[in-house]
Amino acid sequence: MKRIWSMAVLIVSATWLFAGISVGAEATGLKAPEAEIIIAGEKKSARFSHPVHLNIGVDCGQCHHDSNHQPLTDKNIEAMDTGEQLLCASCHNKDFANSKLQTPKAAFHARCKECHKQGVDGKQGPTKCTGCHVKK
Repeated sequence: MKRIWSMAVLIVSATWLFAGISVGAEATGLKAPEAEIIIAGEKKSARFSHPVHLNIGVDCGQCHHDSNHQPLTDKNIEAMDTGEQLLCASCHNKDFANSKLQTPKAAFHARCKECHKQGVDGKQGPTKCTGCHVKK
């Protein structure tokens, strides 16, 4: 009988601990937006869906990287207080060393178009302007 009570207490404790960790994890940290986002452009804005990309196996670090070009993991991103570091313009600006990548537009076009051409699991993404850019 003592063994059954000990096991029951252990199971209940583990359940509460897991629930507490899960609730705590959901309450803090950054998460990928669930809704499609619109990335404002000077001439044309672009649509982007994190869930679409995550569902086909694209890791956060394939787009988001640190100042040393090391991929950021979902854990790195969740630990951030704000999303400012994730904005391309935080690095890709007039001070960026590579003059060909000094604008977010240039960074997006270089990264996104190349990835869309290569594809994932034999499926390619859109490469024409209208595939990503919002029609006005």
